[in-house]
Amino acid sequence: MAEEPIVAPRGYRENPDLLPKGPKEKVYRTFTFTFMMFSMNTCIPMFLLGPIARTLGCDIWQALAGAFMGNLAAVVVMFLNGVVGVKYGIAFPVQLREPFGFRGAHIPVILRGICGTMWYGIEVWAGSYALTMIALYAMGFPPSEIPVLACRWLVIAILFYLATLVIVMRYELKGIGWMANFGGPIMLLYFAWLTWWLATNPQFAPNIPKAFEGTTAWWSMPFLIYLAVQTNWWATVALNISDLSRGLKTSTQLFIALFLGIVICQIVGTALGYYAVVLTGVVVPQDIIVQYAPGAVAVILGLLFAFLAPWSTDITANAPPLIDILMSVVRLRWKTAVVVAAIIAFFVAPWWAVEESPQYVNYVTAWASNYGILLGPIAGPMIGNYWIVRKRRYDLQKLYTYGPEGCWYRGGFSIAGYLALFLTIALAYVVAYFTNLLSYVGPVPFPGNVIWYFCVVCSLILYLIFAKAFKEW
Repeated sequence: MAEEPIVAPRGYRENPDLLPKGPKEKVYRTFTFTFMMFSMNTCIPMFLLGPIARTLGCDIWQALAGAFMGNLAAVVVMFLNGVVGVKYGIAFPVQLREPFGFRGAHIPVILRGICGTMWYGIEVWAGSYALTMIALYAMGFPPSEIPVLACRWLVIAILFYLATLVIVMRYELKGIGWMANFGGPIMLLYFAWLTWWLATNPQFAPNIPKAFEGTTAWWSMPFLIYLAVQTNWWATVALNISDLSRGLKTSTQLFIALFLGIVICQIVGTALGYYAVVLTGVVVPQDIIVQYAPGAVAVILGLLFAFLAPWSTDITANAPPLIDILMSVVRLRWKTAVVVAAIIAFFVAPWWAVEESPQYVNYVTAWASNYGILLGPIAGPMIGNYWIVRKRRYDLQKLYTYGPEGCWYRGGFSIAGYLALFLTIALAYVVAYFTNLLSYVGPVPFPGNVIWYFCVVCSLILYLIFAKAFKEW
């Protein structure tokens, strides 16, 4: 076992929560971290991946292939970035100091945090929606009326959701790991049982052959959009995986957990969501549970798990990036940042804008299809810096030194990192324009779909070129 890392921040006052984790603080076993990834992955929006594939005209085989390829790509980037957290015990904001500079690390943290904050709000909505349904169902309201009534009382459930999440997250890595052991996996098992029950029910079984009926060709634009949705799903955590992997002892643990917990889990969740919508014609999982689960106990348990699944995902995947901003930029301590992040998530959650299930699905699909432009250009410099420029060796003390002796470059900013970041974004718009990959969020053009792949490769190449040119290599 490696010795405890000894780091004394020089030239500035460091947030204690951003200091490296030593061997004694690496509390995750392979089993725990695998289930953490499994639980992070298993959330209500995951079961919408099947309906999204169906909406785009993909058959079941295209849906599963897209799930495998899209998530494998994200996991490769996740592993390459996560090794740094395992080896040095550092968090994402600290890791960014090498490729972007000590001061320059803030902007990538903010860009990643924006994506996480949006997902945080989406998941808060999903879990609170299920929680409200439980209460209404228990009070005897007809299932057909519950989806509409749930929207009216959603704010109360959101307050409860965020309060309980704050309580658990204040225990930091231990609290996160403990909750990850059961939240998501239970939801996956329940949904697998419900889909099987629907498939063996004479009322729904005749719809099974429809799963093999698709209108989209392989590698057509609709299929590429779906592939992008699958990749973007965890392209977020591919950047800040060190926030979690710093609790692991070996990179082998990391690889096993990522492949089993994300790639395999995403394939299963996609298949279940796809068949559920084929069998019932209903898109949103909570609505499927409340309308078709056999019996009151099955409905209440299903909605309870539908609450726990996004709740555990927010703990592991969506809240930490926003907390990173508050800790590294605003310099709040972890426990305070957890509370402030919850307040922000309350206003980001789309309870004030989304009142119908189809709108919610469109909201998720639009966001998941297009935010890769913010993440891909950050991943390239991170990978290139550690694996090629620094040859898998970081000077830990340098990461915690403010000034020329640290990751300073030019005034605290890496010219190579920022040129790669901004030029990649500009080139992404050019490529998207000429390949008809521009999407629109309102009147604003947005390079979407598979542009993430281009951004990762392009920013990596540009970073290496500029690192040589500006003598940062």
